[in-house]
Amino acid sequence: MPENNFAKELEASLREAYVKGKRCNISLPDQNHFRLSGNTQTVRLSLTKEAVISNMQDNVAAFEGWLLALKAWGCIENAELHWDTPSDEENGHYQRFLYRVTWFARLFTSWFRVAQECRANLNGSKVSEFKGSSFVNTAKGAPTCPHKSSKEAKLEKYLADSGWMASTFALNTVGRQFPVGLFKDTVSATMKVFTGGKSAIDLVGINEKTKCLWVFELKAGGNQPMGIVSELFFYVAFMRDVIDGNFKYEDDQPDFDGRLPHGELEKIEEIRGCLLAPKFHPLLDDNRVVEQLNAASWPDGINVSFCAEKLPDILAHRVSDEGDAGAGD
Repeated sequence: MPENNFAKELEASLREAYVKGKRCNISLPDQNHFRLSGNTQTVRLSLTKEAVISNMQDNVAAFEGWLLALKAWGCIENAELHWDTPSDEENGHYQRFLYRVTWFARLFTSWFRVAQECRANLNGSKVSEFKGSSFVNTAKGAPTCPHKSSKEAKLEKYLADSGWMASTFALNTVGRQFPVGLFKDTVSATMKVFTGGKSAIDLVGINEKTKCLWVFELKAGGNQPMGIVSELFFYVAFMRDVIDGNFKYEDDQPDFDGRLPHGELEKIEEIRGCLLAPKFHPLLDDNRVVEQLNAASWPDGINVSFCAEKLPDILAHRVSDEGDAGAGD
């Protein structure tokens, strides 16, 4: 079956599974870069070079979110991922992509696999090559006030500083803009493995009683991408590697990241990933994708789970509508 026709059939299947008497315009990503072929028994997703070096929240790059949705809504049984290798294999986005693929393949072995011709590409992952000598960057200071920033940044600051996060999720410590840049041997511009710069978790928090680290991915009103799933998946996997000691902090770096002391991470026994928004993409309704995420086979040691929480309308409207929805890199 031609790829375009198969993609249209999958779109129709998603809409039929979701609709339940409601009108909904669900569209799959751009088929020029996010190519679907095969059949419902085993769908083959092929990503172009442009897709694998795109921001992971972009539709064409968010393979985790879309494959989980197709699986969760009963449109496919199995999935195989193929991708074209970019000319610059050390590109930070590509290295992060390889890291995401490695974790996804490790966690969903019952229905997901990497295409045979791409498995050797995973050997190009710098994370594996630099295991034991990978370092995470640290914020230079507490996040500044987003005076003319996006509505998402303003909402993020309000949720953290107002006490709403702490009271709602029983958190003793709350931080925002927690960096997730990765570097070889030392934190410097010339030693990047992943992208640095704006790469950061929106909101984090710790419940000292349960020894649980909460990792939040926030989207403001009007911004409802499936990439929210891919972002949260990456952040949770990343923080698990931090807690496991696979990624480290340099000794001479400040002891805070968005008001969350690194020392507190040593006590963590559980990670809870939370999607947070006033409204989600339709395919995130009914918690089906979250349930699929929670079916993952994480290694022993640190318990991992996911949830999705909708922000009350009164909070979602507290920030100005001016500016973009906001995004990291």
